[in-house]
Amino acid sequence: MSDVHTPPLSFALLGTPRARRGDVEVNLGPPQQQAVLAALLLRRGQTVTVEELVAAVWSDPPAGAVSIVRTYVSRLRSALEPERHRSRTSGLLRTTQSGYCVSRVGSVCDLELFDRDLQAAERYFVEGRFPDARELLRRALGHWNGPPLAGLPGPLAHSERGRLTELHLLCQERALETDMNLGRYQQAVPDLIRLTSEHPLRERLRQLLMLALYHCDRQAEALAVYHDARRVLVEELGIEPTLPLQALHGRILAGDPGLLPSVDVPAAAGLRIPAQLPAHLADFTGRVSETDTLCSALITPGGFATPIAVITGMGGVGKTALAVHVAHRLRERHADGQLYADLTAPDGGRVSPDLVLRHFLTALGEPMDAIPEGLDRRAARFRSRVSGRRMLILLDNACDVAQVQALLPGSAHCTVIVTSRATLGSLPTSVRAAVEPMSIDSAALMFTRVAGGGSAQSKAEQVRTVVELCGRLPLAIRIAAARHAARPGWDLADTLEGGLRDERTRLAELRLDDLSVERCFDLGYRRLTARQARAFCELAGADGPYFTVTDAARTLDWEPADTVRVLESLVDVSMLESPRLGQYAFHGLMRVFARQRASHISGEPGRYAELSSLD
Repeated sequence: MSDVHTPPLSFALLGTPRARRGDVEVNLGPPQQQAVLAALLLRRGQTVTVEELVAAVWSDPPAGAVSIVRTYVSRLRSALEPERHRSRTSGLLRTTQSGYCVSRVGSVCDLELFDRDLQAAERYFVEGRFPDARELLRRALGHWNGPPLAGLPGPLAHSERGRLTELHLLCQERALETDMNLGRYQQAVPDLIRLTSEHPLRERLRQLLMLALYHCDRQAEALAVYHDARRVLVEELGIEPTLPLQALHGRILAGDPGLLPSVDVPAAAGLRIPAQLPAHLADFTGRVSETDTLCSALITPGGFATPIAVITGMGGVGKTALAVHVAHRLRERHADGQLYADLTAPDGGRVSPDLVLRHFLTALGEPMDAIPEGLDRRAARFRSRVSGRRMLILLDNACDVAQVQALLPGSAHCTVIVTSRATLGSLPTSVRAAVEPMSIDSAALMFTRVAGGGSAQSKAEQVRTVVELCGRLPLAIRIAAARHAARPGWDLADTLEGGLRDERTRLAELRLDDLSVERCFDLGYRRLTARQARAFCELAGADGPYFTVTDAARTLDWEPADTVRVLESLVDVSMLESPRLGQYAFHGLMRVFARQRASHISGEPGRYAELSSLD
């Protein structure tokens, strides 16, 4: 019967010996029979004589060992090739004039796959192609499922077990060394601690652990590793550490800056490291609790999921400043680079994720003519480029969930920070932070810092009045303080309070160069539907700080259910606040903006009629 369509056989020696035909496991018989198969597989297609098989299985062969081996081969052939006719000389397990061999056609062995990946990785490592080397080394290690040739008896299994275990350890060493060449020192430390504990006499592991600790600013621990290594070597072998280990100890002790990699090492290795984070604000103020919460959540291991933080809040509340502050705090943990994109266009439009991906891929070294067309293909290429890399991605001013999802990496090594006026509620996250206007003390401190102290510092009460008129909104405070700083000889009350106290001129006062509270609010307003815009404008005329659903329904002449839906949608895009269930309010400056928009609409009959008719 033909076996042309028989599923291929896969053999495993790196762990408990096994064989599978497709998804079906093959019974390989007793340990001695498995040892015969292992001896044949280890010769990789070459003939093994019966005498060699006997020597492989027994150090003291029993009587009739040759006949036993032939019986084992016959049983293996029946198990591995049940449809093979006895008279056929070809097949997987073949008989030759001098012995037996396993054909390399139609079968695969995990040991051969391991050797192939390890050799290719070594070539990449020598060439300085560390990302490619790392990928292959991780794949090589993935072929292992435990101690090699586990449970097999005989001299050959014993000697090969030692050889293969050494290869496994060398592969682990090389993988960790590759990680360190990519700046992943913190990530290498736990595995190095484990391996040095398992192999205390292996000086190369001690060297790598000392270097990793030194690069993590853990100099004392690095020196302690050396002293422990010396103690073990002296007590167990009566020898001192080798000269390379002693030299490394001396350099760490002296704080030799030559141990630290130069900033262009990754580029020299063929790895482009983008550094796109916006500059950190020198006068960044407050937000201590939010910063600690975000940083803590993003550095805590979360399994296989990508750590994602979403920072939400109204326009001008300082979402971007907080995100940049947190990103710089986490920067050193992302040695493979940082990517940044503003997902809102200057005119308030939604930036296509297709364009952002092109920008990201170019920054990662992808040639323009190699970037694929189509959102799905670009997203897949981006995920491949950042896979396994420690990267920080800041997505600023996101418009919706779909826009963000297309830009997410698929690796838990990456970290993503998203800012948005919308809640992005369906986006899976590690942590969320809803940013509120600043406390009065933080707002006053920010004003003083931006204004440069001086007269502002000496007039604390006036400063507090000004920041309250600014609604304790960071953007408004920055503009007001910068205007005051530009006129150091002018009195604070005259230059600021006068214009800010009058609601009709307040927004005009909060404009400086390319900063404008009104323009910031307008970006959100342009995204509103006509129904949302009508509610936003008409409800701003209500008296009192708060209003209820009943109040709003009466003003808009809508059904309560419709009113709730629109009010909640305005809360979701940070154009309205909801301090408690059933209660709604405008931020002070947002109310001023809404009233001005209502005034503009009343001067445009067509537009006002359109909004008023939506009930």
